Amino acid sequence: MQLLTLITCFACIINAVQSGNYQECPEDWTRANEKCYKFLNENVDRDEANVACKRRFSATLAVIDNQEENDVVGDLVRGHRYAWIGLHRRYGSFEWNEDYRLQVKYVNWRGSSRKYLKKCARIRGNDGFWVPSYCSDDAPYVCWRKPDCEPGWMGDNCDSKCHCYLGFACNGTDDCPYGCDLGWTGRQCDKRLEKPTVSFYCMKERQGYSLVVSFDTKRIRFSDIGAVNAEGVISAKCNKKNFVWVDGDSRLKVQIQNISGVWESDCPIETISKRVVKWTFRLQMKKDVVSFEDEDIPVHCDLSQADAGYDDTGRVGVEDIRVRSLTYAAHTRVKVRTYLANPNTLEPLTNVNLGVPVRLVAKLPEGNDVVNPLFYPRNCQAASLDGKVTVRLTDDSGCSLRDDIGFRIMDNVSGVIQSGVFPLFQLPGYTEVVFSCTFVPSSTFRNETQTCSRHG
Repeated sequence: MQLLTLITCFACIINAVQSGNYQECPEDWTRANEKCYKFLNENVDRDEANVACKRRFSATLAVIDNQEENDVVGDLVRGHRYAWIGLHRRYGSFEWNEDYRLQVKYVNWRGSSRKYLKKCARIRGNDGFWVPSYCSDDAPYVCWRKPDCEPGWMGDNCDSKCHCYLGFACNGTDDCPYGCDLGWTGRQCDKRLEKPTVSFYCMKERQGYSLVVSFDTKRIRFSDIGAVNAEGVISAKCNKKNFVWVDGDSRLKVQIQNISGVWESDCPIETISKRVVKWTFRLQMKKDVVSFEDEDIPVHCDLSQADAGYDDTGRVGVEDIRVRSLTYAAHTRVKVRTYLANPNTLEPLTNVNLGVPVRLVAKLPEGNDVVNPLFYPRNCQAASLDGKVTVRLTDDSGCSLRDDIGFRIMDNVSGVIQSGVFPLFQLPGYTEVVFSCTFVPSSTFRNETQTCSRHG
């Protein structure tokens, strides 16, 4: 058995650190540090005041973090007895506008704040001290908001730059009207677009070859993924619907065969030379539209260098079972030996008749020097030799799909991975059957199948 070759294509983009500046506060607002304050001489209760700040100014009742800001708010209220500020009692202590994320860094109480029936707070106009108050009292109020960022900048600290297409400068609220510059995403194009990672390998099989390609899209929502045909569009026979999701990746297996001297594939294929073939896979951002945001990724297979995903120890006949090693493990040179065995002694069986109880067994041959000798099986199946008929025995997590025949989970018992006991069967129309599993190295075994239902 050969070691599978994994080829990975990736790109890294370095994001330079940039920063922007605040603009001045809107007209009729007063600035203190990075805050804008506005006094409203309207006698309302605390809830009405808070709603008015939000509805009219997209603001909240005043948040005060130091003496300088308190002096500015006090000056705005001067000449009035009280005005509402944003403190509100929750679970015994005061918070700013019911927002636990806004830490109370500064206080300026006159007397004790431990009057628990008074859950709100006002600032006094004559001296700037704070007093606990009943939330139903009426008083003027002070709103606060942050200054707007300079055009093209956004974020709580105006340190996030938007990258709109055609140089449009966002203002922190509107979307970029023409989309983002290449490499950026988000409503305001402020998030660096991480490049997808593409992995693939080419394999020699009994009936031709195959390509397995896997896309880690970095959580980007592409409208379609697939192979591009001669017309320059994603083929309807090889698009997103043909992919499966495995461990967060989008994966596709493509069969390759030589038909009358021409290489043919499930997906549109290009012959580069006698033994080299090529596909172009596209990650398309927008439905039915090819744009600069798409990713076109070429994948080449040199079939003369393809790794074998099987061995040539012989066929497995229903009436004449022979010892067989047929699995592979990626990223290791260890050979996993797999065979049908006596369910009690685990000795290999030959010349087995239909209905005879057997187990499928996988173990490492003696003498293999590996740091991690534990593997877990996935996608166990029984198939006809031509591959046209397949019965899945476990899913891609190793959980049993055929408890009805007794196969159950391929589990680790005393260092030997084995199935449940099941009677040998044949597939309709065939006298030979191939049992196979994909084995993957793991630091533990049981954790890989702990979500499966256990059976006695």
